[in-house]
Amino acid sequence: MHIKGLYAMNGTTNISFDTCAVIKLINNQYDLPSLGINVDESNLIISVIVRMELLSKRNITPKDLQDVNAFLGSVTVVSLNGEIEQKAIELRRSTKLKLPDSIVAATSIVLDAILLTDDEHLLSLSLPGLKTQNIF
Repeated sequence: MHIKGLYAMNGTTNISFDTCAVIKLINNQYDLPSLGINVDESNLIISVIVRMELLSKRNITPKDLQDVNAFLGSVTVVSLNGEIEQKAIELRRSTKLKLPDSIVAATSIVLDAILLTDDEHLLSLSLPGLKTQNIF
């Protein structure tokens, strides 16, 4: 099962984010151009798990919620499907990743996306199809 419209084509690059990368982007701790990412030539995506983590933060302030919702309006949120689910199961079984990180990584692999993160565990993984980029 393929997710229509999100496979990188015609010079576009799929860029995905883990939760910490989103929070740090919102907090202006880095920016995409400094990573060599041209937003106009990229599909920005997040897993539904990242959206859930962002919106379920305890004691989120109205300003933080506004910033999160603005970010969510600028990206494509990818739901779980059979292909991502199966890849996440494979990753969970073969690595020490927790299930949410397995889903985030699986989403990136299935959509041929570069995963932006500062998570040393994700950055150190050597898995077929997983492309990571440190945000720092």
